[in-house]
Amino acid sequence: MFFVHSGSVLDLKQGMPSTARPRGSADRRRPDRRALFLAEISRTLLDAPDGRESLTSVARLAMDELDAWCIVDVCDDEGAIERLAVIHPDKSLQPLATELEQHYPPMPDDALGAPRVVITQQPELVADVSEAMITAASRDERHHRVLHALGMSSYMVVPLKARDRLLGSITFVSAREGLKYTPRDLLFTEDLAGRAAMAMDYVRLCDEAEQARAEAVESAARAAVADRAKTDFLATMSHELRTPLNAIGGYAELLELGMRGPVTDQQREAIARIRRSQQHLLGIVNDILTFAKTETGRIPLTIESIDVDHAMSSVYFLVEPMLAASELRYSCKPCNNSIAVRADRDRLQQILVNLLSNAAKFSFPHGSVSVSAESREHLVAMLVADEGEGVAEKMQDAIFEPFVQASTGLTRTSDGNGLGLSISRELARLMGGDITVTSELGKGSTFTLTLPVALPAQPVS
Repeated sequence: MFFVHSGSVLDLKQGMPSTARPRGSADRRRPDRRALFLAEISRTLLDAPDGRESLTSVARLAMDELDAWCIVDVCDDEGAIERLAVIHPDKSLQPLATELEQHYPPMPDDALGAPRVVITQQPELVADVSEAMITAASRDERHHRVLHALGMSSYMVVPLKARDRLLGSITFVSAREGLKYTPRDLLFTEDLAGRAAMAMDYVRLCDEAEQARAEAVESAARAAVADRAKTDFLATMSHELRTPLNAIGGYAELLELGMRGPVTDQQREAIARIRRSQQHLLGIVNDILTFAKTETGRIPLTIESIDVDHAMSSVYFLVEPMLAASELRYSCKPCNNSIAVRADRDRLQQILVNLLSNAAKFSFPHGSVSVSAESREHLVAMLVADEGEGVAEKMQDAIFEPFVQASTGLTRTSDGNGLGLSISRELARLMGGDITVTSELGKGSTFTLTLPVALPAQPVS
């Protein structure tokens, strides 16, 4: 019977033409030759940029070594088999190999080949393929004739496994009449498959890492855009809220001064409450605006040399009302010698007032609050200590996050918006410093502001 394909006439009963039969198979089975071949294959795989392409290349190189034609199958994450290629060393028979690839894909119930190996994940060697086996493997008469024409006297199927993950399989079928594969051939093929699987796994891991990196970059970009939008929204809303709040404060002051007629004592007390609420809300809005600016680094700073003792003593009058309200003892311990820091004067004052205000808020009545300074190599540390509630160890990092407070819910004893410490730390870092805390519940806290020391001016020679 004859089959006409691509202009060539092939006798499907005779199998592979004698001109395509490789010679020297005994020499190819020498251990030293095969060791050299595997070394060369390893070098080839290291340079392969694509896992599937490298697998096909390895199969082509191994065909000559094994006097074989081959079938390459790969598995997806669910274990489904995809036929990657069917390759024959005889170019005149390649059209039939392509037909086998395209029209007879692997099926779960196949009697021979990749589907069985995918299930068992064990190599398979059939030294002598019988006619009955070919008949059992054929799906129809056409399939049977194609298998006969390609040649099928002996075959090996080896799984491709890396890190206990099945990646596919390679099938080598004897392309020379009378050639029977042996266990030694199977060991060689398993070694070859192991190297190919490791290369495929390496390429896959590189691809996954690159994809993860690209996704991380994209996520970071989206987060930056969202963060900027949030910050811009906070800044805009803060500006918009300050206008009516300032108006409320202005009209309350006019009423209190009697500009709209006589004011009774009860009315004056109500106006005072309105002004306190307005000032409190305005403080929150200002904090939100400052927080929005610190997040984007848009706070203008005027860095100069500032005397530490003067900076610590100058903030007392700003926190004196809070200290007096709780009858707190206050002490400011000057440095033994004059120390200066490099900082923005207004922002340094803002940080110290914030830390002292917190100390006053969370101190027990009749307790003490202190501020002191000391040199630490290239830094100056300003310490604000109290004998108040303290901060639980698990909260000592969290209190520097925006909108987080050490005490919440019904047990809260002080007001606030949870932005003060976050703003203070960001301002300190913008000036090249930092703020840390050490605390023990029921015994108080010490907040340490560190800033770069101001180097003395060098004399002009």
